[in-house]
Amino acid sequence: MKQTQSLQMRQELSQVLRMEQANLLEMPEDEFQRLIAEIESNSLFQRLYREEKLIRHQRFPRTDIFSSFYELKEEMIADKGSPDVESLLLNKEYIVGQIQRLGLEKFKRYFLFSESGMTLKEIARECDLAVSEVQKINSLIDEFSILSQFYNPSALSSEAIHYSKVATVEKDEEGFIISYFSPSLARGRYSIDYERFEELKESDAFTEAESKEARQLFRKLELINSRKDTVSQILQNIIDQQALYLESGDLRTLLPFSQKELAEKIGLAPSSISRAIRSRSIDTPWGEEIPLKHFFPKPKRFRKELLRQLLETEEGLVSDEAIKAKLWQKFGVAISRRSVASLRKELKIPAAWKRK
Repeated sequence: MKQTQSLQMRQELSQVLRMEQANLLEMPEDEFQRLIAEIESNSLFQRLYREEKLIRHQRFPRTDIFSSFYELKEEMIADKGSPDVESLLLNKEYIVGQIQRLGLEKFKRYFLFSESGMTLKEIARECDLAVSEVQKINSLIDEFSILSQFYNPSALSSEAIHYSKVATVEKDEEGFIISYFSPSLARGRYSIDYERFEELKESDAFTEAESKEARQLFRKLELINSRKDTVSQILQNIIDQQALYLESGDLRTLLPFSQKELAEKIGLAPSSISRAIRSRSIDTPWGEEIPLKHFFPKPKRFRKELLRQLLETEEGLVSDEAIKAKLWQKFGVAISRRSVASLRKELKIPAAWKRK
């Protein structure tokens, strides 16, 4: 019976997820982080996480926080004009000092990736801190999650499109790592023990009102999971599919990869992929910011971009035939002269004799 109830709960939540996922995928990054901070500060969440241990964080494979996060220095702030950003580290030198005294390993274990779900008192004892200091460190991490885009602003943003830079792709001896700029994203998804919840509910550990509130909380967490899962799968598939490009930065190694193809692979609607990559970007291993949509070039768009690059950088291409030959020589792309002319016209680039 318990397993049946647990299955029914999951099915009900799945139906809700499908209806609300689209809006959540389009939610701006800072608003999404505020939602997470608000939920995690809720007293019931803290009870389920710290005391009952029904909720845990589960990191995605090959992910971390970006390497310079631990520095937490004022010079990291990119947007000095924001009052919120200016106040983030104001009068927090002591807390930052306590973080640095802990060392990176302890900081990650007990604060950043606190998979153990320890109580505040347990963390304070292990780290030789006061409970109030533990709370202040947690608050600083939450604030940083919300304001992380000010520390790592997008250079691609314009009046027409505001990009959010969500991660950087870094490399170690084992391969590529997705290093998130926001601590809440680096922590991964929520793992919820529904069966344990049913057992506690039957033993009257929760009032009827608390049980109802817990179900609503679980629904919100699953919605957050759906967005985190989608973004994580997209980034991981980009790394898998475009590994050669991420290794070299050479456009010739960027493979055709459609959003529809990825949607079928991970079991989502193409519209969900489109929403998830819209206005989001990452930093490459060589330090260039790239929109996520760039990693999904259709064959025609791919050839068009190569043609644009060629005509902007090469001189002496006096005919479409010469352009065709250069595309093959430089990029290994074989297309007809007529296709070259067609792509050139779409780019609104005049014929050679008009370009002289």
